[in-house]
Amino acid sequence: MSANELRDTPGRLLLGWAVLFSALVVLAWRIHLHPADYEWTEYPTALGDTAFYTQLGPDDDRYEPNLKFTGQEKGLFRRVEGTVEMDDAVMFKIAKESSGRCFVYKPVTAGRDPEPPVYLKAADGRYVEFGLKKYYKPYAPPSR
Repeated sequence: MSANELRDTPGRLLLGWAVLFSALVVLAWRIHLHPADYEWTEYPTALGDTAFYTQLGPDDDRYEPNLKFTGQEKGLFRRVEGTVEMDDAVMFKIAKESSGRCFVYKPVTAGRDPEPPVYLKAADGRYVEFGLKKYYKPYAPPSR
């Protein structure tokens, strides 16, 4: 009985854990190497999205139409200087913009078509509006 033998319940449990953990490691490695082979759930709202908007192109988004969709030659302009506060749970993903860096969103009440205005997520609960027309600062008369 001095040899290394599996005895009683603890030895069998250890062997069972080793087999299960090895199978888990092999599965995780396989998923890491071939992620497209596995189906992943993607939620339709903005909850949990961390691909936040930063300036899309080399030019200012307010004066150059930098937001474009794949297969679309006409771009959209940034419509506001700051961000707009909206609930992440009611913002639905429409598509990815042409560079694929971030998702484009619309409120649930606006429908699912990519017609403007559309929004890019700048932070949790904060969005930047994009539309067809260029951005113009609101007129403020000069102070005397």
